[in-house]
Amino acid sequence: MTSTIINTDGRAIVLDLSSGARLGGHEIAGLDVVQLGELINRSMAEAGTAFAFGRYAEPRDLYSNDNFASGDSAESRTIHMGIDLFCVAGTVVCSPLDARVKFVANNARELDYGPLLILQHETKSGSEFFTLYGHLGMETLERLSEGQRVSSGQQIATVGAPPDNGNWPPHLHFQLINDLLDLGVNFPGVALKSQRDYWLGLSPSPARFFPECDATLLEYK
Repeated sequence: MTSTIINTDGRAIVLDLSSGARLGGHEIAGLDVVQLGELINRSMAEAGTAFAFGRYAEPRDLYSNDNFASGDSAESRTIHMGIDLFCVAGTVVCSPLDARVKFVANNARELDYGPLLILQHETKSGSEFFTLYGHLGMETLERLSEGQRVSSGQQIATVGAPPDNGNWPPHLHFQLINDLLDLGVNFPGVALKSQRDYWLGLSPSPARFFPECDATLLEYK
């Protein structure tokens, strides 16, 4: 049985953070963390909620530094490979399934994951898969250790705050991964558009982990 990752208020909205999108009439490309956070918070407040989702497979202009550059071409990574859940820093994050901690680390570069966690799961048939949790609170680094067992519904982390969370507005980045490709904590959360199908095949939609929201709304079309 899948447990809730973050308990929302049942009124969460779905944000459009795609390339060229606007929030509250304002362009979001090029905004700093404070400006973007203010627009997201205003959108949530106007909807009467404290939670907002960001979509899977969405092309975005938010990834603006060298972390997202391709070494082989001028193309930058823009395709979001997980689902975001914006909320206040300190919000409790729980494991949706029984798991073993595969990695816990701090990717501290600007606009990276910040504190992150990768859990390893096993299907009934014995196949393994992984879930990734990015932009966590610093306390996560002390809470868990690699190899530790966690149970479905157990608190594993909290949502982090900028600048420690990679310097993003507070949110959880949640990603489903079929194969880590030996990339460990450097498995990307954003893909090149030219390689979209390959990377989304490795990281399929995790919308089923958020049954409180219509899956079709959580996936960019």
